[in-house]
Amino acid sequence: MNRKEAILDAALTLFTENGVRATSTKSIAMEANTSEALIFKHYGTKDQLLETIVKKAYQTAALETNHYLKGLSSSGYISKMIELPIQLIHSNPDFWRMQYKIIALNPIASRYHENFMAPCLLRLTTCFKDLNYSNPDLEAELLLVHIDGIWKYFAAHQPGEAKEKAFVQLLKQKYNL
Repeated sequence: MNRKEAILDAALTLFTENGVRATSTKSIAMEANTSEALIFKHYGTKDQLLETIVKKAYQTAALETNHYLKGLSSSGYISKMIELPIQLIHSNPDFWRMQYKIIALNPIASRYHENFMAPCLLRLTTCFKDLNYSNPDLEAELLLVHIDGIWKYFAAHQPGEAKEKAFVQLLKQKYNL
């Protein structure tokens, strides 16, 4: 692993454990076994370091999501969207735990998440229209509220596979999937 990646990994670990505000660049440097000056050289500020972590994670999530949701029917898309939060959390658990902790108060984290979810809202609205729901816009938004709550719940509590399956099944039953 190169120094830049070591810094990113150390920062993600410490941001997840302690929060962004409580994590100093000095502690990141110690965790990464590098100098604080190297952090500033590669990333500028702690906020820019955080943005690099968030941007990289959402780029990866977008690639996974596009592959996961590609070419599905309307009901297939809705079904896979219900499963998506759990898939993403399993693929990058430290990032999603960190994101859960910071998203409400951090404009960087919030902006990337909103940009990531925007295409999902549009596609879900189309899917609910295709399936003749009486209020497809509101239905799509409501499902995204559920999905948002699910990923946050699982990122925060890590309740296990049985509960994950139960949540997914319950939501799919509600949509007759």
